[in-house]
Amino acid sequence: MKKWLYGLGALLLLLMLALVALTQLVDTERVKRVLIEQTREKTGRTLVIEGDLSWRFFPSIGFTLGNTALLNPPGFPEGPTLAIGEVSLDVALKPLFDNRLEIGEMVLNNARLHLITRADGVSNLDDLRELSGREVPAEAESGPSREQEDERTPMSLSLAGVRVTDAEVVMQDEANNRLTRLNRVNLTLDAFAPGESVPLSLSGNLFSDEVQANISADGRLWLAPDFDGLRLEGLQLAVDATGRAIPGTKQLRLAGELAYDLDQKRAEFTELALQLGALDLSGALSVQHKTLPEVRFALVTPLLDVDALLAEWSQQQDSSSTGAPASGTGAARPSPEAPREPDLSFLKGVDVEGSLNADKVSVQGVELEQLSIRVQLDQGKLRLEDVQAQLYQGRIDASGELDANTSPAGFRVKKTLTGIDARALLAAAMDIDYLAGKATLALDLQGQGLTAEAARRSIRGSSVLKMTDGALHGVNIPAMIRRGYAQVKGQPLPAEEAVQKTDFSALSADFRIGGGKVTTDNLQMSSPLLRIQGEGETSLLDQSLNVLLNTAIVGSLKGQDGEELTELRNISLPVRISGSYQAPRYALDMQQVFDRYLRDRVDREAERLQQRLDEKLGEELGDKIQQRLPGLLDRLKR
Repeated sequence: MKKWLYGLGALLLLLMLALVALTQLVDTERVKRVLIEQTREKTGRTLVIEGDLSWRFFPSIGFTLGNTALLNPPGFPEGPTLAIGEVSLDVALKPLFDNRLEIGEMVLNNARLHLITRADGVSNLDDLRELSGREVPAEAESGPSREQEDERTPMSLSLAGVRVTDAEVVMQDEANNRLTRLNRVNLTLDAFAPGESVPLSLSGNLFSDEVQANISADGRLWLAPDFDGLRLEGLQLAVDATGRAIPGTKQLRLAGELAYDLDQKRAEFTELALQLGALDLSGALSVQHKTLPEVRFALVTPLLDVDALLAEWSQQQDSSSTGAPASGTGAARPSPEAPREPDLSFLKGVDVEGSLNADKVSVQGVELEQLSIRVQLDQGKLRLEDVQAQLYQGRIDASGELDANTSPAGFRVKKTLTGIDARALLAAAMDIDYLAGKATLALDLQGQGLTAEAARRSIRGSSVLKMTDGALHGVNIPAMIRRGYAQVKGQPLPAEEAVQKTDFSALSADFRIGGGKVTTDNLQMSSPLLRIQGEGETSLLDQSLNVLLNTAIVGSLKGQDGEELTELRNISLPVRISGSYQAPRYALDMQQVFDRYLRDRVDREAERLQQRLDEKLGEELGDKIQQRLPGLLDRLKR
């Protein structure tokens, strides 16, 4: 037994001495030259090895290589595509005899990957991906030997894991003149093998001209056996971002399944769940990298709160940074800067098409439900099509277009609102609560400029309004007429009505929009008591009103004593509307009322005189007087 142990010890000592001798006898400089030559032969690229190469032969074959760089191919700027501070790799010996390549954990320290995409869409990685597609020259017609068949049997590959520390990725897009940098990258990949899903962990910092962010991600990586695609399953991504394009700090949380096709340069997100402040989206999204990137999406959200999103993403102006002088200096406070047109140049750099559905929408105080919309963005033209939603007991059907190729941007909107509760909509949208009824409104508008002032001045088009079973709150036109009539006759004024409201069964008008004004000449309103025809205009710039309602009494209107005011029946009485949208003023034109009342009195007196003459003098004598004094009674009527 003791002799056997001595023999075993001697064998192990001999093996260790052999391994030490082997490591000393291997010419590492020659190995580096072979690596450089093989790289040039296989890829056409230049491999630069400035660091040392060290070997390990037990218990596995391994090496550590420092300061190595793979240079860019011809047609790209000088410099490395990939530079590595240090790489360490081990390969198990025994599986090699079974045609299996089992690699231990690969460690990369201080690696730098520089991805360049030229203006023509070609990247500095395309040549490497094309290597796998090259055909091997065919053998002679004679059948291959059994040994040759065994040699061509593909070797299985597995990797115990990958650990990347303090790496950097630089993405340079020459077509769009953009540079994005991802540094302090740390990546851990467990038990990697093509065709198998393995755990993945990634973290790093993102820097671009507009955004800076901290990124962390976890999931499972699947790499296609032929290395032409990959998937990230169960992806959980967290991004905390800030920068010029992002007011404050925003937190993005994203989950889903991501697939990337290396040949098509296409990324597809499925089972997507995205949270960003007040935005909560789910659905599918794809991005294909081209000279003009293509984005396709089908997204759903339970709530699209546009007001909250605008508040989150608006740039807050710090009053302390306006440079206002301290009190007592006598210097004038600078006037606020006029609103500027937004920069929409980014709309020209992407091709977008997709659909968005929202259970609820809130925008400028207006609430909609069951919104569906199709979006298309092509060559700087944004189109919104098949816009449908429910709102305030009715529905809206609309379409729109925004053209970023003009300066300022041009827009066009077509919409039809059907069966809307007008009072609820106006109260929410414009803080107006005096017009009620079921409304149908058609709009066809266009203009240029996206600031409020520019839009009001440039907007032009037409609109048609029809309402039923409504009321004009804040004014009682029949009561106004009764008070005016009493005032003309010198009677005591009736008490103010408790309810200031004018009911109508129908209201309609055609509007013309242009020059900062909305005008109409065919406003019509009817009820069992009144018939109203109106005309006038309103200013979109100062929201002033100037409308004349010619009101005719066609029903039974009673005075203070209950007597019907038959003297006013079918007489057109003018009611003037002035003031503003939020505070309209109504007034009866008393001068015209007085003139019409006197004219009516004269007409009645003339008729009474005619009747008395006929009774006193007889019909025959009355006719003779009319012949001798023609027009006398008519002149009295005047």
